[in-house]
Amino acid sequence: MSRAPRPAARRATVLLITVAAVLLVPVPALADPPGPTHYRSSVTGVEGPDAAAAAIDAEVVGGDAYLTLRVPAGVTVEVPGYDDEPYLRFDGEGTVAVNQRSPARWLNDARYGAADVDVPAEADAEAPPAWEVVASGGEYAWHDHRVHFMSPGLPPGVDPDTDAAQPVLDWRIPMTVDGADVEVVGELVWYPGPSPIWPALAAAGALLGGVGLARFERALVPALVGAGLLGGGLGIATTWSLPTGADIEPALLVLPGTLLVVLAAAWASRRQHPARARWLVVAAGIPAVGWGLIQVGALTRPIVPGPMPVEVVRAAVTLVLAAGMAAVIVGARALLDLTRATGEVVDRPG
Repeated sequence: MSRAPRPAARRATVLLITVAAVLLVPVPALADPPGPTHYRSSVTGVEGPDAAAAAIDAEVVGGDAYLTLRVPAGVTVEVPGYDDEPYLRFDGEGTVAVNQRSPARWLNDARYGAADVDVPAEADAEAPPAWEVVASGGEYAWHDHRVHFMSPGLPPGVDPDTDAAQPVLDWRIPMTVDGADVEVVGELVWYPGPSPIWPALAAAGALLGGVGLARFERALVPALVGAGLLGGGLGIATTWSLPTGADIEPALLVLPGTLLVVLAAAWASRRQHPARARWLVVAAGIPAVGWGLIQVGALTRPIVPGPMPVEVVRAAVTLVLAAGMAAVIVGARALLDLTRATGEVVDRPG
């Protein structure tokens, strides 16, 4: 005796595996897209001749990820690299250029510098500059290792069990503004995360919300549409808020977009192929879960990039994960039912 083939179950499984495989293909790594963090680096002033110091506007964005410099028309600025070599140049017309032979240009491609990147042989602090235009409008952001802590571990002296902000370091970055020497100065501070109770409650809320939605399958599509719009909206807001030069996290836009496209395909096939439509709805939960996992650090870290308050991002992560988990639960249950329904025992010939 043998079990009959299960073509419907196989097709559903292949569909889900295909969607998951496509979404899990790694996107080419970027230098350091800002993410949830415990660190905030802040500019505290610009030291130097009053006119030169007042001519520029500096700010750290993404917690401690990028130093942004805004230079008005008619002002020229030069920023040296780590070996005092020419690194960045802002001309009076707002054009920003980077020296491709500056070691800093390559070290700034990764958060921990030489630990993660190889500086090419042509990058030589003593070599004549090779300028390449990277921005216009007099604004540019770069990942400067002088404004953050250069290790994935905790800084010396920081106690993660203390519920208080703790200073890590004071920093200085020299610049030349219209020929005058200035220094942008700032401080790096480590902030504790929220009470462990809140991440636990958020995780429980996402799980219970997913189970509840899975029991009322008619609510699944509206929930997933909401998750796609919510995730996409936050992704757009975060991306839009980053200045020129700062890297983005493409998955924050790609995953919600994929979710909505898959739902649109499900809607288009709902009449002629209702079974396919249902599996497409289930598949739409995969990018929802992926988006939530990318942003899950917001549940345990106090600083998130973008213009939205951290409480809003935490609520969004919880809701998007709940919708995605509901789709996963519905899919698992449907696969189990389909396997049972098509697994009839038949007599083997002979």
